[in-house]
Amino acid sequence: MNSQDYRLDLPVPIGGEDLPIPVADAGPQEEKVGDKPHLEWLNWASQRHIRDLTLDAVQEELWLATGGGVLRWRLQENRFTRYASEHGLPGNSVVAVAVDGLGQVWAASEHFGLSYLNNESWYPYRLLGDITVSCFTLDYTGRLWVGTASGIYGINHPDEKPTVERSPIGHPPRAMAIANDDTIWLCNAQGVYCDSGSGWEQLSDRVQPDILTLALQGNNLWLGMFKGLVRIDLTTGKPHPIDSTIGGEVTAMAATEQGVWAACGGWVGLATETGWTPLRDKRLNTPITSLAAVNNQQVWIGTHDGLRRGEEGIQWHLTDTPPDVIGLPSRDQSPATLSNLVQALSVQRLAERSILWIGTAHGLFRLDLFTQSWRRYGWLKTQDIRAIVTHSDQETVWVASWSSGLQKITQQAEPDATPTIAQPMLGLTAGVSQCWAIGLEGLYRYQNSTWVQVISVQELPVRGWLQAVTAGTNPVWLGTSAGLLRYEPETGQLSRVKGILGDSEVRSLLAIPGDESELVWVGTTQGLYLGTSDKWEIVSEVEHRPITALAWDENTRRLWVGTDGGLFGLVSQDQGWKVDQFDVHNSGLGANRVNAIAISTGDAGETHLWVGTSCGLSCYSMF
Repeated sequence: MNSQDYRLDLPVPIGGEDLPIPVADAGPQEEKVGDKPHLEWLNWASQRHIRDLTLDAVQEELWLATGGGVLRWRLQENRFTRYASEHGLPGNSVVAVAVDGLGQVWAASEHFGLSYLNNESWYPYRLLGDITVSCFTLDYTGRLWVGTASGIYGINHPDEKPTVERSPIGHPPRAMAIANDDTIWLCNAQGVYCDSGSGWEQLSDRVQPDILTLALQGNNLWLGMFKGLVRIDLTTGKPHPIDSTIGGEVTAMAATEQGVWAACGGWVGLATETGWTPLRDKRLNTPITSLAAVNNQQVWIGTHDGLRRGEEGIQWHLTDTPPDVIGLPSRDQSPATLSNLVQALSVQRLAERSILWIGTAHGLFRLDLFTQSWRRYGWLKTQDIRAIVTHSDQETVWVASWSSGLQKITQQAEPDATPTIAQPMLGLTAGVSQCWAIGLEGLYRYQNSTWVQVISVQELPVRGWLQAVTAGTNPVWLGTSAGLLRYEPETGQLSRVKGILGDSEVRSLLAIPGDESELVWVGTTQGLYLGTSDKWEIVSEVEHRPITALAWDENTRRLWVGTDGGLFGLVSQDQGWKVDQFDVHNSGLGANRVNAIAISTGDAGETHLWVGTSCGLSCYSMF
């Protein structure tokens, strides 16, 4: 990064993938949702990882279920709309989407049941609760069928109970198809089953775990397997392997009048009773997850790297805006996107604006909170970022990575690909006068412009590894997988805290300087503790919850606590704590697993709480 990287008036990219990407007027345009259930929340999550897709031929719209929410394409207008947890979805991770015969849009979240769209907001289908949905399909009438481990359900309307319910068969279905007589065909980890109303019957007398998907087309049942495609003639019961000459696993299928579109070994082609015709293009190097047939000549292709359209060849069909496209792709590579597994956050407060630094499992990103422009740091594009801290001078940002060690970023200097510390790093903290870092090899201190190791892992008084660090006015607190430690920099004394914290697994730490004494918050796998050097007490309001992140808001005197079951805001009140709880059901939080928290202040004095989750970046604004 150089001084040009901080300019606000970049009209066009000037090279490299660290610069913002302008959106051309002729490119696809985003349509914002006017109203939403959770007005205080915003989400940034890549919607390039497609799990499922469906075509609404009547409205000429394509709906995508992604790891970052639901994406709606208006194909003729080349416009798209993003839906995320702020719009009512229970979290950003969506596994299936369907449009039934009445035009009703349905979506299945990864862990939290079925939702339906009404007036641009998503609502839960409460008649099934938080049941985990594994797949959707439609019958010839347009009725929605929902496959779960608890049973198979046919649903006509969001306000009505399921009209059909079939018993479970043990393993959740991977794919389903419904015949005109309501016979259900499905495949799961055991093989292929059918139920015509009198109970489940297995197609084979042996276990067939290699069947990944299926499709029903006329009198043919098509089976996608680990090693190719098989057609079963239902009038004779005889199997007919399709000689594609390609091989590989069949990951997706979509029926047409003549046969099925199939994704086989990275190729997409049309399979008929007479053979296999691949699209005239090269093999895709990304996993293919879903197909939606337009006709016998055109098919939509969902992949881990985005949407493609297959006709005579295969072309990209992307949103072209961050967080899905960040950086300039090379000719043979797909554009860079935000990794939805956000693991670290830090706010850099410059004189003219603030910068939010975002560490993910696949690289380092930056969001300018003034211009709302995104940038990716290409030299850390594949790195597993675990911690970020801004130095007290606000000029230097330190980035800790599991795979690339400790890196330094400044305004004045060019980026140095050589790490300051080459060992895997896990945590960072900026104390009153010094910065500290922890890694697999021990504790490091930044002093006189140099990082020096002060404690090796062999010197730890516990048999565990360092996981968290915080520093206040004097002691440095170290959280390990086997207890809490206290380190005195002036004397070099390292001691194990007595009591329950001496044996607890500590995942997060936060020191808050006080008028008389320094309070330390300790997040463990069994809850949150507050205390000083010799006196600790548990916060009963979040007891027995694994604590994953901590942040202190000085303006509101509120502690923000991240857990694997949601976000909590704690304010001291009447010798106890007033607690505000946020999860995917009552807020726009992207996922219940919170990995990182950071706080910034807007131009109007409002507070923005940035929350890194396992399914993207969420922001909660408090005015």
